[in-house]
Amino acid sequence: MMKVFLIVAGISLAVFILSAFLHNAISGLFDIEEPVFFFIAVFIAPLAFAVGLVGSLVIFIRGLLS
Repeated sequence: MMKVFLIVAGISLAVFILSAFLHNAISGLFDIEEPVFFFIAVFIAPLAFAVGLVGSLVIFIRGLLS
């Protein structure tokens, strides 16, 4: 289960970088304000990273205490 949380954290980090890049690229190339990738980079990816990090820490600490 800890592996799943670590994968979620890693994927969310990659999604953050990719969506921030795509937001800037689309805004720069087409001169339009693009909210979808911005929303993903600012809200969704950090939330998923926090879930992955906290979940893996909880499982790790529970393994130490048992």
